[in-house]
Amino acid sequence: MAKDILVFAAASLSLPLQEIADAHAAKTSHRVRISLAGSATLAHQIAKGAPADIYISANQIWMDYLTKKLPVVAASRQHLLSNKLVLITSAKTSQPVTTLTTQTLDKLLQNGRLAVADPDHVPAGIYAVQALKRLNLWPTAKDKLARMNNVRAALAMVERDATPAGIVYQTDAFNNSKVTVIYNFPASSHQRISYWAARISQQNAPTAKAFYDFLLGPTAKAVFKRHGFLVN
Repeated sequence: MAKDILVFAAASLSLPLQEIADAHAAKTSHRVRISLAGSATLAHQIAKGAPADIYISANQIWMDYLTKKLPVVAASRQHLLSNKLVLITSAKTSQPVTTLTTQTLDKLLQNGRLAVADPDHVPAGIYAVQALKRLNLWPTAKDKLARMNNVRAALAMVERDATPAGIVYQTDAFNNSKVTVIYNFPASSHQRISYWAARISQQNAPTAKAFYDFLLGPTAKAVFKRHGFLVN
């Protein structure tokens, strides 16, 4: 009997990936286990020998990192999805913003903080800082960041009203009744948000390849699209 398929994936993929895993398991009887965290954390774990079969990163940087560490990655890596960056507030206090200025951000945060994924490591946080700098908002925001382990943790801070605002992916706020998107960051304000997938281990090769092919196929793409991701 084939062992379970272990997927290490960016935290922002939690909902659609579980749906895709369940669909694959129903079709093949092969169980898919998913380990979610920041892309950097997962890449370092894999480089140190963590037994992942498949890795999905929320940016190209960490896929490039693994490609250098593990040559097997280069043979299968594929661009999977794209996303957008948005500013959110609690649904209770939503006020749409047409132009994001230092005055607007100051008024929004007041004495509170701006929830972001850790910009030192996590792709969503890296994109957020790029956007804040490009829009000349960094001097206002840099000392008010609430740095979280991953983008889902940043989302949770706003959902709980622990922070007045946060920067997350549009998919994190998609169909989420607890938060409201008040501003869409221009695509030109940050590097393209791209998700990459690759097979890591050859030990579970046939079973892992079957799920990897399913992940790249039309059924999975339809799920990702339904959750707000931009599909090739």
